[in-house]
Amino acid sequence: MASNKSVVSVVVALVIAAPLTGCSLNFQHLPLGRGLPGESYPLNMEFVDASLLPVGGEVRIGQAVVGRVTSMSAQTFAAVVHTEIASDIELPVGTRARIELSTPIGDAFVNLEVPVDPAGPILEPGSTIERSETVRGPDVAQLLGAVGTLLNGSGLAQVKNIVSEADQILDGREETIRDLLARLDTFLGTLDDRKESINSALDSLNRLSALIGDESATIDEGLRTLTPALGVIADQRQPLLDLLDETDRLSTATNSVLDQSADQISEITGRLSPILDQFSAMGPTLGETMANLDNARVLLERASPGDYVNIDLDVDVEGTVTGVLNEIIPGAAPPLPPLPASDRELPITTPLQGGTR
Repeated sequence: MASNKSVVSVVVALVIAAPLTGCSLNFQHLPLGRGLPGESYPLNMEFVDASLLPVGGEVRIGQAVVGRVTSMSAQTFAAVVHTEIASDIELPVGTRARIELSTPIGDAFVNLEVPVDPAGPILEPGSTIERSETVRGPDVAQLLGAVGTLLNGSGLAQVKNIVSEADQILDGREETIRDLLARLDTFLGTLDDRKESINSALDSLNRLSALIGDESATIDEGLRTLTPALGVIADQRQPLLDLLDETDRLSTATNSVLDQSADQISEITGRLSPILDQFSAMGPTLGETMANLDNARVLLERASPGDYVNIDLDVDVEGTVTGVLNEIIPGAAPPLPPLPASDRELPITTPLQGGTR
């Protein structure tokens, strides 16, 4: 009886001393709770990190436990979780796996997310849910780390300064800020009313950009061709500047002449107006008159088949051409001397004769 008590004492001492000696013995390595009652089939899952998941952890669909974690291994830089799933649970291809916590300080478990439309092939025993279909949910350590970063390294301590400066900016300027907000609201409303035009302009700009992109080779060739012309213009820069200076001087002189002759030009233009009115009135018959002149030229060529013609005419143009010239420009035509009495009624007795050499 004493020997049995000694054996029990030794076992208890070993169990208590094992954690204190740094050995890896813990409850996760005990073969308790790893199995699944009833028939099951194996299913593997790849995770980037499965450090929180214990061996023997639950595999759930919602709140229902459908499997257990039997073991874990590392393969190709991934944590492979080996599980046993109840044989009456059929998981379609596309099922996702997520490591979650039951409570902030509770045990981790695997939550299976079945596709909404499960129509499709079923995962066979021994299949693997790839890394792209798995994810690790947030845990307390990550949450505390994020909070620590927010409090220590994100400039949260400067919020008081920001609020103080904003208060100084807005102090006494409430009406201005209110007016600014009203104007901004009107501006945004205008943009919203014209969004169709803006979209149309953007579409047109997009088409223009596409056209320029399609014609980039032509544009490049045009720019290369234009380079020599720009070089010539650059070489002629000084002559072009001199020409512009001369043009400026010419414009100045022309303006001076026009200023000094404005009254005369206006008077001459007024006197030309009746003549132009007469030409305008001849509009319907002007073409016919010009055609008759051409016919007269033909008859004249017939009357003088050679290179000369003898003509003796008495034409009295006094009061016609002279009058017209004096009417347009006073004093432009001097008065004609009177004709001798012997020449005023000289008859034409010699007929027109023409001939050839």
